[in-house]
Amino acid sequence: MPRLLFLLPALLLLAGACAQQEHITSRDIITKVPWTAPETDSYRVLDSNGKEVGAAQLKIEASGADLRLTQHYDYPDASYVNDSVVIVDPAGLQPLSANYTLQGPNGNLTCEAHYSAGQVSAHRVGQDGERTDSLDVPAIAYDSWSDLFLWRTIDFSQGFQTDYADILSCTLDRLQKIGVTLNVKAQEQVTVPAGAYDTWRLEIDSGGSTQKAWYTTDAAHTLVKYDNGGQTFELTKAGG
Repeated sequence: MPRLLFLLPALLLLAGACAQQEHITSRDIITKVPWTAPETDSYRVLDSNGKEVGAAQLKIEASGADLRLTQHYDYPDASYVNDSVVIVDPAGLQPLSANYTLQGPNGNLTCEAHYSAGQVSAHRVGQDGERTDSLDVPAIAYDSWSDLFLWRTIDFSQGFQTDYADILSCTLDRLQKIGVTLNVKAQEQVTVPAGAYDTWRLEIDSGGSTQKAWYTTDAAHTLVKYDNGGQTFELTKAGG
């Protein structure tokens, strides 16, 4: 099976976090939901040497009364395509279900996770067989596949800090519950293929490792750049 670090860029830090965290905060971290569905933002993906290796899309759509949050990744030279979809309630972004698919030269992987009554159950089918497992979920928790969207909703002000409970639902590992800390560090101007933007630099910590994300200072708080420590995402087209 291919390497997790390459195939799950949005979860690089979180999947490697310490599973034995002693205290995980169950907290609503949303200040304001800044988007109006539908919305699609497109990115190029660079490796640690600055070479373009793929493309990504973050998409927000209505799904009946709920919200559909989609991440699509395409690595053409490596023949990998992976997609995640999380269905959440539109106000609190609490997860109802998550779905992940991977297509690659070493085989395919599918995963479906469902949240209900304080639990999440995930069913995975891949080259190494089939597995179902479940996990207790705190009263307020978010699915890790919604994180890049969730971070847009916090209070972007100098020095703001918060933490929350995150559920690693559909990964190559078993279900996990981890704590994530967010720190709004500073305003910075960032230039990407889509243009130059005034942004807030957000640092994301879980288990002692740190990722960085840059969100626009305007009301939309669009993700402009994201560095997970192994790959960097740069905005090529913003669509609202």
